[in-house]
Amino acid sequence: MKKPIIAVLTEITEKDEKEPSFKNVHSFCEELNELVAKKDGFFYVFSLKGISKQGVKGFYYDDGLWRKENLPFPDVVYNRIHSRKSEASQVFRSFIELCNDLNIKVFNQRFLSKWEVHCWLETKKNLQPFLPETKLYRESELLRMIQHYSELYIKPINGSQGRGIFWIKNQNNQYQLTYSEKDQLTYERFGDFYELKKALDRKIRNIPYLIQQGLPLLHDQGKRVDFRILCHQARIPEWSVSSVVARLSAENHFAANLALGGELLRPQRVLTSLFGKENTNLKITLLKELALESAQTISEFVPGLMIEVGIDLGIDVEGNLWIIEINSKPSKNLGEQQTKIRPSARAIVDSCYNLISIDSEGEV
Repeated sequence: MKKPIIAVLTEITEKDEKEPSFKNVHSFCEELNELVAKKDGFFYVFSLKGISKQGVKGFYYDDGLWRKENLPFPDVVYNRIHSRKSEASQVFRSFIELCNDLNIKVFNQRFLSKWEVHCWLETKKNLQPFLPETKLYRESELLRMIQHYSELYIKPINGSQGRGIFWIKNQNNQYQLTYSEKDQLTYERFGDFYELKKALDRKIRNIPYLIQQGLPLLHDQGKRVDFRILCHQARIPEWSVSSVVARLSAENHFAANLALGGELLRPQRVLTSLFGKENTNLKITLLKELALESAQTISEFVPGLMIEVGIDLGIDVEGNLWIIEINSKPSKNLGEQQTKIRPSARAIVDSCYNLISIDSEGEV
């Protein structure tokens, strides 16, 4: 009986006579390998450079080392490419065509843009109350929204990890523009809207951006708090929550992303101090329900298989829940790891085996 073969597609750095690096998914790949081996399967990691019509040149784990070898095509591929440019390349498109021809399942085939996610979620009436007002970046919308809201976020449509975001505060038509530059926050002040717009245009250039309503999110120790909920589709079409963590922004920062110096906390620790124990359990239940509804909606629209999403939710000072962002490539650098094997690693492997089981009519 053929062993199930599961592989991760990502960027790989190779150095002479040294172990390869799978960058920020390296430890996650080690966990996946351990789980697949326990299930009597075979796991390996490869990059776009290793693909040919005859097979794949990738790295498998053997006796404490990642060894490079010509390997058979996998049954399932978990796409963890971190470059939008690579995903848009002809090499990647050809790989997907090859997988379609060989009946290889590839999940999370592409990044999501903030604008398409907003448009998808907005089609669901039950999700609309949880969406901050969001518009494509243009002068008329910026002027209208800055007059209506005391703060706004200007976000790159295809951005990630909180980078490239601008925060605008309006205090009696005096505008403060805050952004991260070389890992430090920069502040600029303007007494005129059109001067603010000119400064933004110089920084944004021709990159597509959107404007999003600012939210008075909860603070803990003077730092902004949001929540990352990881959802997985172990058995299609059933979504489940694998983990919930609270993210605390770096001091004075307006985004809680770990890449910008944020830190992780248990959600109970943050919420109990703000809402009390009983209300904390209710808030966490509501966060999970909103995340699952969001994940289900995204999977209805996105092309191809979507097995994992990271959903960022916020709670404002009045206790209202908000959908901030949804990510098809949630960070594996840190995150929900509390034991040696993360819940999300177990969820990914379970999903892969279920895909194989469906494809082989139960013979795994």
